Amino acid sequence: MKCANPACNHGIGLVSHRRGLFGKRPYCSKACRDHVAVEPAPRRERATTYCEWLFMQPVNLQPRMAVAAVRVRTR
Repeated sequence: MKCANPACNHGIGLVSHRRGLFGKRPYCSKACRDHVAVEPAPRRERATTYCEWLFMQPVNLQPRMAVAAVRVRTR
């Protein structure tokens, strides 16, 4: 079995080191467990919510009128 750290090539010996009580990933050593292998993703600006997006849309005040033929039956 191999270490869960992507930058490490060691195998797991008799003792595996885990994070916390319920950690699922085994590491070969405490130093490997605490090492940050991947740099965190840069923070982006907050994504716009649907309501913000909706209010940013242009407003058409005059709707288009459609011509419709209506039949009226008389008795």
